[in-house]
Amino acid sequence: MSDIKEINLLEELDSISKIHFLHREDIDAIMTDFAKHLCVCLKMERMSVWLYNQDHSALISIGEYDTRYEKFSKNTILLEKDYPVYFKAIIANEIIIAEDIYTHPLTKELTTNYSKPNDIYSLLDIPLRISGELVGVMCYEKTGVAKTFTKDEINFCLSVSFVLASNLESRKRRATQEKLEKALQEKDLLLKEINHRVKNNFSILISLMRLRKARVNNVESKALLEEYEQRIFSMLKIHDMLEKNNLYSKLSLSDYIKELIVEFRVTYPQINKNCKIEINHLDFLISTKKAIHLGLIVSEILLNAIKHSDFKKDGFEMIVSLKKLTENDIELKIGDNGKGFDFEKEIAKNTLGLALIKDLADSLELIAKYPTNKNCYYTFNFKM
Repeated sequence: MSDIKEINLLEELDSISKIHFLHREDIDAIMTDFAKHLCVCLKMERMSVWLYNQDHSALISIGEYDTRYEKFSKNTILLEKDYPVYFKAIIANEIIIAEDIYTHPLTKELTTNYSKPNDIYSLLDIPLRISGELVGVMCYEKTGVAKTFTKDEINFCLSVSFVLASNLESRKRRATQEKLEKALQEKDLLLKEINHRVKNNFSILISLMRLRKARVNNVESKALLEEYEQRIFSMLKIHDMLEKNNLYSKLSLSDYIKELIVEFRVTYPQINKNCKIEINHLDFLISTKKAIHLGLIVSEILLNAIKHSDFKKDGFEMIVSLKKLTENDIELKIGDNGKGFDFEKEIAKNTLGLALIKDLADSLELIAKYPTNKNCYYTFNFKM
């Protein structure tokens, strides 16, 4: 026990506990300093730490220190095929205590290539485990003469190995976390770039349509171009909002619908005085896929209303409403108080806009109510 008193155990364990915060070069220096103290304390000349390769066919040193030459080295390799008995003992989680490394049954095969070249006579080897998985071994080696390891020395070395294993685990976790963070940053940059390019492509398409629309004299062709412009805009606006909010998978449904209505009012100023907007702010994010579908539904309904409604009629009113019915239920209502129509009858005529509305609503599994001869409102209910 007197040997152990030559070293401050808590101090040395604390120094190991800082290893996982350091760079590789710093770890080499720390391990050198640490090994010096341990070797003096245990009256041994060599200490080393070895880790398995991926398939456990070899042990590779991450640090070896020899006090005789004040030499630190690493990357020595021990192959399982050359030392099968020793490897089997470590895998069996055996603490190897060999007072005579040349005659001990678990270590005598190390004689020619390892023990004799390093003049090692006795050793204490402790397996290192992380989360129950064997990752390597920590070695304490006496050169020149035999050494008997006391119970206190063995317990001390066990404590050191536990702390070292814990910190190897921390380093592994930090390395994994850094790789994950780097991968997430790369993914984020990629998503930003993709979103930016998609947004630019949509903008180019809209610009081309507007240029074409300016040169078209045919009223029907101009209206058709306006319809497709609005459809494309409903998708462009999603990518615009994703970019502004720095989110690339979800967006605010209420904000999105507000943006769509603003664009419609700019494109079709004739609806402004008749358009009643009741968009309640909902603390609810929707996936981009669902947002695209809902955006196209809103666009198609408004386009149909603009195309077929009489805005000049007294008392005419167009309504866009989004609200919570219950804690988990949302209602989206769009339409006008104009003359109703039989939605099911009209859709049978293979009208593109109406068929698109129904297909998109079905794909989202919305509870839908469509216009009838008595009203011209669409109502969609869905869960938050």
